[in-house]
Amino acid sequence: MLIQESIERCSEIMIYRDGVLTACRSGEPCFLKILNAWKEMTAEAIQMPAFGVSIDSLTRKEMTEGIWVEFKFQKDSEFDGMPFQRLLVSVKPENTGFNLIRYWDGGYNGRCFYLDLRKRSMKDFYSVLMNL
Repeated sequence: MLIQESIERCSEIMIYRDGVLTACRSGEPCFLKILNAWKEMTAEAIQMPAFGVSIDSLTRKEMTEGIWVEFKFQKDSEFDGMPFQRLLVSVKPENTGFNLIRYWDGGYNGRCFYLDLRKRSMKDFYSVLMNL
């Protein structure tokens, strides 16, 4: 299984727009729209080594600006030896790759996953999130 496929097992999706939270739960129309847009965006993506690590206080501060999407899981998950309870992504339409920031044990700390979208960008995914 690829890290982008792990997203399909999430139970809730949180969208942060300049710090304002909107939640979409499994089975709701917004949940399905987001997952479909995610699958399309990541269809040809490849996992690469992450460029950095997350520091909880800095990540939380950054989440107050721009568009962020967070995938929440009902039970603890693990990929490539790194556990997580949530995965957080900063969504910028021009980006062709991004970090998936792991939330684990009460914070956004430690190594991230990184996806290279290859020939795609986050433009359409961003548009779906903005139009919910």
